[in-house]
Amino acid sequence: MMSFKSFVLLSLSLAAITAYAYAQVAPGSNAYLPPTKNGYDYPEPNQPFKPGTPGRPTPGTGPRPPPSPPRIPGQPADDHVHVPGMPFDFEYAVQDPETANDYAHKASSDGDVVTGEYRVQLPDGRTQVVRYTADWKTGYHADVSYEGEAQFPQGPAAGGRGGGGGGAAGGYKY
Repeated sequence: MMSFKSFVLLSLSLAAITAYAYAQVAPGSNAYLPPTKNGYDYPEPNQPFKPGTPGRPTPGTGPRPPPSPPRIPGQPADDHVHVPGMPFDFEYAVQDPETANDYAHKASSDGDVVTGEYRVQLPDGRTQVVRYTADWKTGYHADVSYEGEAQFPQGPAAGGRGGGGGGAAGGYKY
């Protein structure tokens, strides 16, 4: 009876001999096909290309057309085809006094123009309000305003540590 070690050694030997024999029987069987003429399938030109003298225009080319006006960034190109979007209307708000998160956003669109407003409670107590309009032709336009007065709470009286400020001075809770 054959041992397992002998069986594995015999199997590996047979696999190596088979691979060697296959490589000798079918050499190049894994090679790419030779390229076609010119590498592409198009007819040869009737007249070969003759480059002109550097720095001189080729005779018969005529005047060049005037350059197109520069494109203004943010403006659609002349060939832009506007496809209206889907109308929408949404609104959400978050008010969590424990983490001092207070913000809201609402917007609506008719498919072409989006109008909206968002509000954010700032750390100084004011509310920043941004009212905006956006469309595909003129872009985003915002009007920013603030509600309330800025307040800067004072921490406990400076004592022991030589001045106010720092983490022990009180202030906002995050």
